[in-house]
Amino acid sequence: MIKTRMTAFALAAATALTPLAAQGEIEWLQWFAAENTDGFYDELVADFEAKHPDITVKLVTQPFGKVRESIVTDSAIGVGSDVLGLNMPWTKEFLDIGILEPLDDYLARDDNSFATGDLVEAPLGKIDGHTWMVPLNAFPFVMHVNMGLVREAGFDAPPATWAELSAQTSAISALQDGTSGIGMPFSSQPPSNGPILTFLPLLYANGGRIMDGTTPNFDNPKVVETLQYLKDMNDAGGMAPGAASRTGGVDLEEFIAGRTGFLISPGVHSSSITSRNPELDYTLVRVPSNGENAYRVHGWEIGISADSANKEDAWTFVNYLLSPEVNARAAKAANALPGNLKALDAVREGADETLIKQMDILSGDTPVEEMRQSPKAVGSWSVMTEEIQAMLRGDQTPAETATAVQARWIELAK
Repeated sequence: MIKTRMTAFALAAATALTPLAAQGEIEWLQWFAAENTDGFYDELVADFEAKHPDITVKLVTQPFGKVRESIVTDSAIGVGSDVLGLNMPWTKEFLDIGILEPLDDYLARDDNSFATGDLVEAPLGKIDGHTWMVPLNAFPFVMHVNMGLVREAGFDAPPATWAELSAQTSAISALQDGTSGIGMPFSSQPPSNGPILTFLPLLYANGGRIMDGTTPNFDNPKVVETLQYLKDMNDAGGMAPGAASRTGGVDLEEFIAGRTGFLISPGVHSSSITSRNPELDYTLVRVPSNGENAYRVHGWEIGISADSANKEDAWTFVNYLLSPEVNARAAKAANALPGNLKALDAVREGADETLIKQMDILSGDTPVEEMRQSPKAVGSWSVMTEEIQAMLRGDQTPAETATAVQARWIELAK
């Protein structure tokens, strides 16, 4: 680690006495191990240290909701970790603060354990002329389906198009009290991320985008059309009531309990669904299309701190994580697709049915992740949440919603 993690007050009192960490010691801050309870990441670190006895890795695990704040706060007070678990939507904010080390020179090395061209592309796109993170794994957004409710509502197959999704959500909601077609989480409760979980996957399946490079482009016809689709679905009763107070966690729980027909979320949730309700008549499909087979991709990314004193050792660890054999193990542990596509065959071998289905569904579809280019991503999706809430209440039209988000995003970017 760069310095011993401590409070700002303790740091001020002890700065003169606290040296930088010894060469060969690195700290890895992430939330990945918090979502894997079988000790996999401790074993991974032990394996790395056995292969690299001159480097020690301290695994620092926090819940996902705290990692971004920790990275920002630690950077501000001069402490922090060498290797950082990253979420793509944090990118622009972290670049503005100067937290991340550019990885171009590391990626260009001839002795890496992987080829850059084999990595999942979305996190590698250059911003300000540089690549800032690499993918440990990838979670494509899919639609989870309660086939029991689909059949009870009179349909033989899950919806493949927007029109079919509208018809099925309304029919499922009409079955009985407490049953809803689809949950849509638009709570203002932090992280206020409902639109990136549900609205964006539908937008991408409509051929739309919200950014023009790093410039907000929310007030365009495809966005308005997608907002109108959400409003119409809500007005028709297909959406679970109380969207303004629903979070992604609530929607997942409702789906697992069998009370909703559909859930749009990362494919990784399939493991929770099948393990916690094995009796559920469950499948997953691509997000219904309105003209384009494209999906939002979300993953666990890795970067190096710009302030790290041990960047070479940090890269040695990153290089290890991206090697095909290790990357396949990490993907299987998270029930995810690998960040290194050379590991796909190894992941497929022995993978569970839902992971294989994700590979089959999404082969050839277009992966999209735009939030990494948006200004102040957390603030950006809070703005979307507030304006979509107003639309669903009937306070403004979809076109007015798109205009309001665009204006607030432009102001946010200043």
